[in-house]
Amino acid sequence: MGPQGAGKGTQAEKLVEETGAAYIATGDLVREEIKKGSELGQKVKEYSDKGELVPDEIIVDMAKPLLEDNDSWILDGFPRNQSQAETLDEALNAIGEKLDRVILLEAPDDVLVERLSGRRQSEATGKIYHVEHDPPPENDEEDPGPFVQRHDDTEEAIRNRLATYHEQTEPLKDHYEEQGLLVTIDATKSIDEVTEEVMKVVREDS
Repeated sequence: MGPQGAGKGTQAEKLVEETGAAYIATGDLVREEIKKGSELGQKVKEYSDKGELVPDEIIVDMAKPLLEDNDSWILDGFPRNQSQAETLDEALNAIGEKLDRVILLEAPDDVLVERLSGRRQSEATGKIYHVEHDPPPENDEEDPGPFVQRHDDTEEAIRNRLATYHEQTEPLKDHYEEQGLLVTIDATKSIDEVTEEVMKVVREDS
């Protein structure tokens, strides 16, 4: 859990490598629907281009089958509001499962704007790079690109998304703190430092 640009996807992927759990990233699910050009994908694209959150019912419809089909998983980008959190709690209760831990990655808005506005995504591989911190490779064999800025990575769209996060998602800190699940980590540290802190939490729970 955390604002856009805090490194949720990066850390989730590292967790998957360490634990073997399924990686359920709602952002990837959304982009896949857009790429397919389905009716659902068109609806999702309208919200994504504006930097707005996709409605609860669409996210739940995409994520629920994956929760049921996998024994263990790491959620990235879900839940994003109180309604989704309550829906997730109900779904987990129904299948006899529970969350082990909720990790919150925090960073100031200005840092996140700088990170996100510099992102470039490869149209060939889908991999995300950063013009300063992790530039796209010059070798076409490694990743041919082209490397483009996503519509939702302009500064205006980013600040819109962050405002929505603070209004709708950030209050979930209280929801999970009350359940004794929340651990907060400073996401301004290096990727490796954040990973070390995340893995420390996971090892304590295992």
